[in-house]
Amino acid sequence: MTENLIVVAHIVANLLWIGSIAAVGWLLVRAHGAKDDATGTTIAVQARDLYRSVASPAFFASFTAGVVRVLLNPSAYMKAHWFHGKLTFAIAVIGLHHVLGAKAKKAADGGRQNVGTSGILTLSTVICATVVAVFAVLKLPS
Repeated sequence: MTENLIVVAHIVANLLWIGSIAAVGWLLVRAHGAKDDATGTTIAVQARDLYRSVASPAFFASFTAGVVRVLLNPSAYMKAHWFHGKLTFAIAVIGLHHVLGAKAKKAADGGRQNVGTSGILTLSTVICATVVAVFAVLKLPS
């Protein structure tokens, strides 16, 4: 029963995390394309605030639940070939999460010239998160 609750916590945290970090990226795209600096900065502040208030706490909850789940039965996960693929793409998502967060912080401070790549980073995040889900659900070998 406890293991099932950890899985539920991991899934719910992932939903909040990926949805919010994707929204951060999309807000950065809007900030970059804003017609004036004030509007762009306002949108970038919203992106940064969403990153801090939802995306980061949801990432922490997801990461914690995932680590706890693996620690409950580490040998089973290390032997599961699908897990290695899932973990590889999850690490990519974590990296992209931090890059988007750094861009949001910089853009909120007025440095919007560096957010032009946010669209491709957001798309990459969503694609990698989708691949993680495919490995987890279908148990595909890596």
